[in-house]
Amino acid sequence: MSHGASLYIRKQEIEKMIREKKDLLMEAGAELSVFNSHADMGLELYEREKNQEIIELLEIELSRVNEALQKVAEGKYGVCDSCGGSIEEERLQRQINPSLCHKCQQAQNNILH
Repeated sequence: MSHGASLYIRKQEIEKMIREKKDLLMEAGAELSVFNSHADMGLELYEREKNQEIIELLEIELSRVNEALQKVAEGKYGVCDSCGGSIEEERLQRQINPSLCHKCQQAQNNILH
């Protein structure tokens, strides 16, 4: 399967998870008024906050996938931003949108530390 195809599938998966979490938030919002105990309401508020944080993380991941898909469309996916060489296949499999090859990433890490 091509990188573009696998990224597109991942995009669809993330969008589905975001929709499901948002649906849960909507349902939970409607249920808050029916709780009789503060403990139950507190637990529900905790779950809502947790789901909101998950949505935010998923939206960040979706943004990365969209950036990667844009690179695929431009023919730049898998090209190191620093040296212009090819990014290793293993890195492309592990990360959604790596911008550096292993060698350039190591050099950047050495500069930062």
